[in-house]
Amino acid sequence: MKPVWIPALTAAVLLAACSAEKDEAAAGDPVAVKDAADKVAAAGLKPQAGLYKTTITMTGLDIPGLPPEMKGHGAGLARTVESCLTQAEVDKGFEDLLKTGQDGECRFDRFALAGGNLDAVLVCDAQGRTTSMAMTGALTSTTADIEASTAIAFDGVGEGTMNFTAKHERIGECPAG
Repeated sequence: MKPVWIPALTAAVLLAACSAEKDEAAAGDPVAVKDAADKVAAAGLKPQAGLYKTTITMTGLDIPGLPPEMKGHGAGLARTVESCLTQAEVDKGFEDLLKTGQDGECRFDRFALAGGNLDAVLVCDAQGRTTSMAMTGALTSTTADIEASTAIAFDGVGEGTMNFTAKHERIGECPAG
């Protein structure tokens, strides 16, 4: 199974490539990924195509029953990746971008993007599990600075959380190839 937080982060980062004046879902009304994509597109927003660097840093991990000596394990662990967002991908629309990497069915239980600030909760159901990720952050057309907290059900021990930050920035044009 793919870690469910990766599709959620993908959605957040791709949404982060946009800025909007106002785009909100009413509290308690789930928003399908397609509907979130349509709202962003209706606002005339598109991320800028190019080469992006994303650094994901774990800031906390809490698993029920974790021995005291393991508290804080993984905090500070970072991974940086570079990826190319082509003009063809941008032109295809946001639904495909938001679904990149998803494993299962996902929806936004909360989705607000206003004045360059994202406040969203993405819920994904995959392989009999439900994972919820709350995300907040500051966004522009070429950058994102997002904090996220993911609730994860661990077999036999209950629900835990994983917290992380994601910094996303356009660093140039896609390599020729």
